[in-house]
Amino acid sequence: MDRRSFNKMCSGLLAGAANMSLAARNSYAANQPAFPRTALLDPDGNPLHPSALATGTAYIFNYPFVTTPCFIIRLRSEQGTAGESGPTTLLDKAGTEYQWQGGVGDDNSIVAFSAICTHKMSHPAKPVSHLNFRNEEKIFFDRDGKKQQQSQLIYCCSEHSVYDPSAGAKVLSGPATQPLAAIELELNDKDELIAVNSYGGNMYDDFLQKFGFRQAMEQNVSDPATPSGDHARITAAEDYSTLQILC
Repeated sequence: MDRRSFNKMCSGLLAGAANMSLAARNSYAANQPAFPRTALLDPDGNPLHPSALATGTAYIFNYPFVTTPCFIIRLRSEQGTAGESGPTTLLDKAGTEYQWQGGVGDDNSIVAFSAICTHKMSHPAKPVSHLNFRNEEKIFFDRDGKKQQQSQLIYCCSEHSVYDPSAGAKVLSGPATQPLAAIELELNDKDELIAVNSYGGNMYDDFLQKFGFRQAMEQNVSDPATPSGDHARITAAEDYSTLQILC
């Protein structure tokens, strides 16, 4: 990129940063977010089918903005994923109840959540990620100080919050203030995965204000609040960030 192009991009980013809070708020209407329908693509750019997701592997895609990362994970179905016992009632940080509807797929094992920690908004970035899905069984201490052992959890290794994606990403440990925002998925008549909504306590407006400029540069867009649009490609989490901080 030549100097003139670089300066032009930076000028656009600064203008976008000044307006991104308003742009983000305008994407919500009376607590009913107008989120885009974004078809997910596999790493080769083809429509994403459930069979393309390896069990126990986290993938990153950007939704509902091109600057806001999300996890999509195929959990082991024997762990009782996706509301086999019905929707899960959760609370956001304001104490408002919402229902996590569970996952999708033949065994309801495919789940998706915003990859923005609800404590200090740690997230996967291209250089480094402190927020990671761990498929293996690990020991942690819950909020009562009791020793627990469980697999398939999301860990924030910045402040040591732990989330359970098989139960709506509820908080099991650490200072996180609420579950990760849920991403609603649909399967169309071609068995292709589509992100259609985000619900629960989201962090998008605060995130765009704090990290939007940097994220926009990473994603090569001028406006940090650019919607994810018609398509979003997934990337294995281990390939998305150069360095993953594990705990």
